[in-house]
Amino acid sequence: MKYLIVNADDFGLLDFVNEGIINAHKAGTVTNATLMVNREFSREAVRLARENPALCVGLHLDLDDLLGRDEKGNDRFGMQRISGMLSDKRFFHEVEAEIDAQIRAFKNTGLELSHIDGHHHLHAIPELFPLIVDKMVSYGIKTIRFSKEFDLIKYSPIKWSNGFFDEMRELLKRNNIKVVDHFVTGWQPYDLKNIADGVTELMTHPGTKEEWRVRELDMLTGLEWMDAVKANEIKLISFRELAGMKIG
Repeated sequence: MKYLIVNADDFGLLDFVNEGIINAHKAGTVTNATLMVNREFSREAVRLARENPALCVGLHLDLDDLLGRDEKGNDRFGMQRISGMLSDKRFFHEVEAEIDAQIRAFKNTGLELSHIDGHHHLHAIPELFPLIVDKMVSYGIKTIRFSKEFDLIKYSPIKWSNGFFDEMRELLKRNNIKVVDHFVTGWQPYDLKNIADGVTELMTHPGTKEEWRVRELDMLTGLEWMDAVKANEIKLISFRELAGMKIG
């Protein structure tokens, strides 16, 4: 069986992003969104989530200000630089405190926290991923975005070694944290005919402004896309449903 979670990142970032996410959800495609709790339009996003309770919402962990500190350009999220920063215990504890604060801020919205992922995939930094898993166990969060490679448009991808990937999969399994079998980035060319058996997360960024966001919104709300879902016998689910599955 083919299961597909269509997750929209950046919920709360901008008003036209919120609008695009809700439009795609109402069209029956976006099943999940991830909230940026500290951004300008986060309160609007929370209100919209309450008005659309079928939309499952997770935390889009935002560490840009800390990990991108004083850097610009393609080197802003270079892993070598960030690893060096995180080797400083004082700074590591500062990042830990920020992760904890964002989880608590989400919990304070009263929304159910379906899963965690990261803005610019920064949750996947090897020095931080085990820490985030510990936080998830503490707060009872059952799912997280998981892949061996986290591709980025502007920056170098975050790649895990085979050993680290296997170690993290075992850590998640020990703590009963469910993950998808496959991960697809929406901004890369993909074909729903290639969706494999098991659970796949499709990461999307719909919006009503910015050409690349509008392109994704148009695709997700088009009849051709929904017809392809049916033709390929794909069942759309959310991270909430993944957490209750005996798979992943």
